[in-house]
Amino acid sequence: GHQSSSEPNTPNATEGTARSGGGRGPQDNKETGIRRIHSEGSSAILNFVHENPQVQMINKFRKLCGDVVNHPRVQLFIIILIVVNAVMMGVATFDFVTDNPAMDDAFEKTDLAFLIVFSIELGLQFIFRGFNLFTDGWLVFDFVIIVLSWSFAQLQIIRAFRIFRALRIITRIETMRNLVAALFDIMPRLGAITALLTLIFYIF
Repeated sequence: GHQSSSEPNTPNATEGTARSGGGRGPQDNKETGIRRIHSEGSSAILNFVHENPQVQMINKFRKLCGDVVNHPRVQLFIIILIVVNAVMMGVATFDFVTDNPAMDDAFEKTDLAFLIVFSIELGLQFIFRGFNLFTDGWLVFDFVIIVLSWSFAQLQIIRAFRIFRALRIITRIETMRNLVAALFDIMPRLGAITALLTLIFYIF
């Protein structure tokens, strides 16, 4: 009698277990399906990227541009060009250049050649980094300087400010970058010190 009374309870216990934790509701099945779709979509994109010859060619070209433009010798060459360009822009303000149309024109053409080289370098950085270029503050500074140089190239009044292009050398030398970063870090403290000194001078 005891065996017959326990058998009917077995299916009910199994069903209760399935209802309480063993089974999945419609919402769980939906979320699982969405995750599966996302996983399959990501796998398909990765397979496309790795197997598509055109994408591989583009990635190789981007890597080549990065290897070239970020090579130490190329960066040293750019630094030398920046220094020479800055010296020439300073010399171009002297009277013996401005009073001589032929020499002034030669300086203008040379400056344009420097600007083209700097633009090519920035273009290679953009090809390599894409829009991630704008996440690097120093490269953004280079970008602004180059764009302003092209924008104001024909304006006589603004052309005098081309000398600020020499500031790009800061982005190339790590010691100078660290110095600028340190100056920006202590700016708030300098402001507090200035306020304190102003208050002392006002009182006394």
